[in-house]
Amino acid sequence: MVHYSFLAKNLYYCTRFGLGFDMSLVIEKREAVQKRRYFGQPLKRMEDPRLVSGQGRYLDDIKLPGMVYASFVRSSYAHALIKKIDKSEALKLPGVLAIFTGGDLADVKDLPTVEESEEAKSTPRPALVIDEARYQGEAIAVVIAKDPYTAEDAAELVQVEYEPLPVVLDVEEAMKPTSPKAHSYVKDNIAYHSVYEAGDIETAFKNADRVITLELVNQRVAPVPLEPRGVLASYDSGSQILTVWVSSQDPHGLRDAIADILGLPQSRVRVIAPDVGGAFGSKISVYPEDVVVCYAAIKLGRPVKWVEKRRENLLTTTHGRGQKQHIEVAVKKDGRILGLKIKIISDSGAYNTPGALDNPTMTTLMAPGVYDIKAYRVEMFSVLTNKVPQDAYRGAGRPEAAYLIERTMNVVARELGLDPVEVRRVNYIKKELFPFKTITGLTYDSADYESNLNKALEVSNYWTLREEQRRARKQGRLVGIGVSTYTEICGFGPSFAQTAAITVTSSGNVIVTIGGHPHGQGHYTPIAQLVADEFGIELERISVRDGDTELLPWSSFTAGSRSAALTGSAAVICARKIKRKMTKIAQKLLGVDGELVFENGYIQAVNDPEKKISFDAVAQAAYQPSKLPEGVEPTLFEYTAFVPPNYLFPYGTHIAVVEVDRETGELKLLKYFAVDDIGRVINPLVVEGQVHGGVAQGVGQALLEEVVYDSNGQLLTSNLGDYLIPTSDVIPEIVWERTETPSDSNPLGVKGVGEAGTIGSTPTIVNAVEDALSPYSVTIDRMPLKAEYIRWLIKNAEERKISST
Repeated sequence: MVHYSFLAKNLYYCTRFGLGFDMSLVIEKREAVQKRRYFGQPLKRMEDPRLVSGQGRYLDDIKLPGMVYASFVRSSYAHALIKKIDKSEALKLPGVLAIFTGGDLADVKDLPTVEESEEAKSTPRPALVIDEARYQGEAIAVVIAKDPYTAEDAAELVQVEYEPLPVVLDVEEAMKPTSPKAHSYVKDNIAYHSVYEAGDIETAFKNADRVITLELVNQRVAPVPLEPRGVLASYDSGSQILTVWVSSQDPHGLRDAIADILGLPQSRVRVIAPDVGGAFGSKISVYPEDVVVCYAAIKLGRPVKWVEKRRENLLTTTHGRGQKQHIEVAVKKDGRILGLKIKIISDSGAYNTPGALDNPTMTTLMAPGVYDIKAYRVEMFSVLTNKVPQDAYRGAGRPEAAYLIERTMNVVARELGLDPVEVRRVNYIKKELFPFKTITGLTYDSADYESNLNKALEVSNYWTLREEQRRARKQGRLVGIGVSTYTEICGFGPSFAQTAAITVTSSGNVIVTIGGHPHGQGHYTPIAQLVADEFGIELERISVRDGDTELLPWSSFTAGSRSAALTGSAAVICARKIKRKMTKIAQKLLGVDGELVFENGYIQAVNDPEKKISFDAVAQAAYQPSKLPEGVEPTLFEYTAFVPPNYLFPYGTHIAVVEVDRETGELKLLKYFAVDDIGRVINPLVVEGQVHGGVAQGVGQALLEEVVYDSNGQLLTSNLGDYLIPTSDVIPEIVWERTETPSDSNPLGVKGVGEAGTIGSTPTIVNAVEDALSPYSVTIDRMPLKAEYIRWLIKNAEERKISST
């Protein structure tokens, strides 16, 4: 039986279009959109001057009268019983207002985790540990004090008596019956198990010329946003309104979670996400600190702020990736894949959270990648360990899938003595088969993988690179070329609407309120471009706002490369609704019945351009009942919750060139080429920035980044001196181009780009390094590719060669 978490319930909807929409608002000739003034233009981001000049307003910039500060007492052990908490000395410190422990929060619900089922194990997660800590850094108590320094000093004075328990860290060890248990009450550490099979897998392997096996480790990594997490809560006892400022990707989702956990009506919780300095998936879910700070603010009747330190961020903010992948692939001599068997063992961390389960589920769905695989079997385990829980990190399950299949294609090519480009080409899903239903039940919307590959080969001068590589080899240099073609699932989804509202004021200015919430991507500019084009007015007349649950009745999370497709579509549909109303008003004022167009600040008759009226004049009339047609209400305001009929599937081909120093194992990334297909592009400048950032993070995982614990579950990479992230000297010039196959799942024809660079780059770089090491016939089975690992591979290969002679 297979469980696809939230994706499973959406597959049914992927065959349905409309979902209650007036389709005339959704469908429009895309040629018209392409010819518009702003769509497709590489405009600079309108929000940047404020941010780069220091006028941004982030969580820690907010100060309220009477504000006090929180500091958390955290578990020193990865697994231990809490025998006693002594807060007496801490309470004596001047300026300490209160200390709360888990026992004080008896009426507070647990944080969301996966419910118990036939496949899944329930792991209740309290906001503050009551009796058993399950990872180092788990919150045990909170100190509230007049300033952050006093709060931190007092937290160090809280005495906790522990009884250490056995620790489990390795997922394969954790699966053994004799393994220590991550929770003392569980029978085993398997949080979730499923098997999915489609096609005749037995016959596929029987008919294979070769069966190639591979084991890969996709290591745990930390999101490391520039701005760590933080929360500020203030409770008005008169109105009984709890206002929460938080660095979040999902203000409405957090509002609903906090209301539920604290037992408050949603109408009495307001969440405001100010400027957010990066997130990469780590600020979607509700955290213990969010709940506890809100609880303290209510109890004390004073605003309470907590801002995470960098060590806390690495220690307690969710990590990403963390999979062991076992692969068997049945192939013919020409490289065609007949069948694919995989086993995925995912490191859930200490709790079976929805995010920890969704990530490997995504991997199982997308593991076939861009290839027409007829037989597929996947077994998935999500396993509990004594580490911080796993959750989304840029790509969330799709980078793991692309890594799995693209590394497999590389090994197949090498084992069969074929060029990796040709092995991919022979297995691609053909252009004429789209829309294509995959072996996992998804429907890919549109693609032309071969044309995209051909453009990447052209842009990179691939065959010239191969010739240069041959010359380098003759000189004794280890130069390698890596290729990957990825696809991903994004734009979630048929059960996750995204919202927007537009007001056109009486002066003709336009206020766009979006449900999508930016945290570095640059939402404001593309959204303004879309709306300005719809209304035929200057971009400067559009203002965009977001991040406050009082601005819209509802919104969904900002993640999964969905903002252009969903937020943008919702804004465009709002504009089209308003245009219908303005058209009726303009027709009355002009005395015409025919079609009108919005252009250059005017609304004019198509058949008689001389008959026109300014956009401003119609906007002003909309607020004067005497000037309105019969049955038309005053004001210009519309709200839309856009529900896409399907997911989106951007794709691309990336090519990298590396050189390895055989003496030291050091490697250098020499060249990088990315050719992505993300459908139609609203703003190429913003898109290219997203690709560059994504590639940089993929480079980070391939070469540098790894969360490391010692045998006792103590985090060794607890600062940015030990947890390395890429700097400018690591990243070469990124040459970016694109192909374009529009999607029909939204009125804009766009797909998504936020995660594309990360998904494509990691396997590309590892494939390049493995190609550089091809004289040694080694298979790279882990990341990051640090010098000591590369040197170990070379040394072992040299020793094997000596021993065989």
